[in-house]
Amino acid sequence: MGSANHPVRDVLKEIFDSSSINAEQVKVLEDFVREDWVIDKTEVEQLLRVNHSLNQNDENCPEWSAFFVASISRLIIFDMNSPGEIDVEEGDWMASMLDKYSIGNNSEKQLLLEIQKLTSSIKGKLGDRIQPN
Repeated sequence: MGSANHPVRDVLKEIFDSSSINAEQVKVLEDFVREDWVIDKTEVEQLLRVNHSLNQNDENCPEWSAFFVASISRLIIFDMNSPGEIDVEEGDWMASMLDKYSIGNNSEKQLLLEIQKLTSSIKGKLGDRIQPN
């Protein structure tokens, strides 16, 4: 996320160092993502790393949960290749990211509920874990 001297780097360091996040820091992350309105797999992995570092501290910042869920959903649910669905590649990739960074906190649970609610089909390894309602 960002070049070496981009302000988002300092914010990420603060978050990782303190294992906490606040609304102001979420705003910096949102502004960064909105610079090009595209969120890619590298940025999603970074968000998963942030969420992992927060552990259960995500509950102290509802802005984080909303941003986390919306950003990841934008990549895997609302993409141009399979809008409204999670294809095999997306499902396998997301499952591998959860294997690596899952901690079961509130933000992650909200993400999985959102995926179930907004998708018509979930394929790949993620589909083996969860199915839409």
